[in-house]
Amino acid sequence: MSTTRRFAPTGRLPLLHHLRQTLAIVLLFCAGLGPALAAESLMIAVGAGYKRSIGELAAAFERRSGIRLEPLFGNMGQVLAQAGQSDRVALVLGDQAFLEEAGQVAFSRYLPVGRGRLVLAWPNGKRLAEPADLAAPGFARIALPDPRHAVYGKAASQFLARSALAPRLQGRLLTVATVPQVSAYLTSGEVDAGFVNLTEALALSGRIGGYRELDPGLYDPIRIVAGVIRGRENRPGVAELAAFLETSEARAALARHGL
Repeated sequence: MSTTRRFAPTGRLPLLHHLRQTLAIVLLFCAGLGPALAAESLMIAVGAGYKRSIGELAAAFERRSGIRLEPLFGNMGQVLAQAGQSDRVALVLGDQAFLEEAGQVAFSRYLPVGRGRLVLAWPNGKRLAEPADLAAPGFARIALPDPRHAVYGKAASQFLARSALAPRLQGRLLTVATVPQVSAYLTSGEVDAGFVNLTEALALSGRIGGYRELDPGLYDPIRIVAGVIRGRENRPGVAELAAFLETSEARAALARHGL
């Protein structure tokens, strides 16, 4: 039996060799570029209640600066712990008073982001004319974020105490970890009302029965800031983010999300 051998046309082997060399050079270039590309990102730990607003802000920031903003979400206890454990996190976004009191992470400065607003929301099929209506028999389960780790849980507790509603609602309050968890209960109809922030309530439009913004005089002011972690002030992107937050584009994006 004869064996047929195929030979590359004249000049093909040098061409293949050249292509292999070119590919190797490109791969080496990309490998060297990897750390540089990774440096063009900025990690920020964010309270879970700001997921949607930070998404729009991050996209606008990247378009303007070319730097990718990488948010890390969770309740404030979680994000502060992660910020302390990982030196990749340069900033933490949340309530300034909470960040100052936490003590887990030291901050060198605070970049103003907006003002947090507490609202009372209800699911489809319910209706609240006034917060006092929570005492009615039809509101047996009322959700709020954990006051120990979530600023809007703390604000809800202050509101209930200062409005004298707290004693009337004993046994009806359901504490969950985060604002998004309150939202999940509201949209599924598993609770009769819930405390969230205006940012979250706006995002739930069409999926809940409605919401009412609560008297800001009945809870401590919520100043939302991006705290720059001490020792990480010179990370690539920190100065650019500080400048971006002062622009009308950033302020408009945040205002659309209730900040």
